[in-house]
Amino acid sequence: MTNTSDRWAVHRLLARNTDERLQLVRTAPQQIVLAGADADESRRLLAARYPKAAFAEYDPRPAFLQAAADARKTGLWQKLTGKTVPQHCQSLTEPLPEAAADMLWSNLGLITAREPVPVFENWARALKPDGLLFFTHFGIDSLNGLTGRLKEAGIAVNAPMLFDMHDLGDMLFHHGFYDPVMDTAKLELSYRRPETFWQDMETLGLWASLDFSDEAAARAAVNRMFADGATLTATLETVYGHAIKKRQLPAGESEILFYPKPR
Repeated sequence: MTNTSDRWAVHRLLARNTDERLQLVRTAPQQIVLAGADADESRRLLAARYPKAAFAEYDPRPAFLQAAADARKTGLWQKLTGKTVPQHCQSLTEPLPEAAADMLWSNLGLITAREPVPVFENWARALKPDGLLFFTHFGIDSLNGLTGRLKEAGIAVNAPMLFDMHDLGDMLFHHGFYDPVMDTAKLELSYRRPETFWQDMETLGLWASLDFSDEAAARAAVNRMFADGATLTATLETVYGHAIKKRQLPAGESEILFYPKPR
């Protein structure tokens, strides 16, 4: 995949791929929480599939919320329906309305957190029993070629928010969800201009999620690669996940299931 000036192209691709998984959902959600703003890419798809659903959007980045609001102003949905989407500027761990959502959808929103477990627990509390979680994230192999070159230059790089998909599935299972399903795909983005690269790193939230021994030196090293005439290729491991909110029973109670007698 060759990058273009469209800064939301990756969000759009991941939103579309995740939307295809919704063909398995039998009951239309009425209340949907968007945990991460993506220029209205996700809400637009979800509203087309679930026209009666109400949305609320959360993101710790004011500019991202504004980009989503601006996209809705120029779209037909808001003009035709007169509806607006309530927006909330808050971190992913700040409590959401409890047991209020049928679906929680996060398209690359998790990258803004410092650790995933408190976020998963917050998302689980926000969902009704058997509510659905759909999210996308970046896997552990994202930017490994670039970070490897920086390490060769003596710049240490840690990626605390990039995980193996199986580890994310285990976290979901132990923190409020059951039946987590995870899969991955890889994208290769090729850059000839530093301006486009830095724009994408900001929009994707990837650069800000990394910890450098010297961030200024790392940024300068990347700029030197472009100055030397190199085409920089950034590999993204994209992770898709969905799971179901566990039912929480009062202390001392357990669920009893009845199954038809086999004939």
